[in-house]
Amino acid sequence: MSWWIYWLIILIVMIIIEAATTALATIWFAAGALVAMIMDLCGAPHTLQIIVMAAVSVVTFVICMIWIRPKLESLRRANIQRTNADRLIGMEGVVIVPVNPVEGKGQVKVEGQIWSAKSESAIDEGIKVRIKAIEGVKLIVDPV
Repeated sequence: MSWWIYWLIILIVMIIIEAATTALATIWFAAGALVAMIMDLCGAPHTLQIIVMAAVSVVTFVICMIWIRPKLESLRRANIQRTNADRLIGMEGVVIVPVNPVEGKGQVKVEGQIWSAKSESAIDEGIKVRIKAIEGVKLIVDPV
C-alpha cells in the first residue's frame, strides 16, 4: 500500500481529534501529515517524508503556541460573561453581623442581599468592606 494512504489516515484522525477537543491539540500533526502525503504523491523518498512531517509539525506547533493560541485565549476571555455572584467581586458592602475569622462567621449586606462572609481579621458591625473573592457561598472580605 502506498504511504500517502497512511498519511491520509493520520491526517483524518488528527482532524477528528482536533474537532473534538477545540484546543489546538493535534492540528500541527495534521499539517505535517498533509505535507508528507503531498510529498509521497510527488514521489519523495519515505525517509524524507518522515523528516519533513516531523519538521512541519514542530514549526506548526511553535507557530500555534506563540502566535495563534494567545490570540484565541484573549478572544475566549473577552467572551466570558460574569455570573451574578462574580459581579460582586470588587464591590463594597456593610457588615451586619460581626465577622469573626476564628469561627468563620459573619454576614455582609451587598446591594440589598445578605451574604455569609469571612475575613482574615475581625470586622465589627457597620463597617464597610470590599469583596475580594467568593468561596462557595461565602464572601471573602476586607475592611475598606
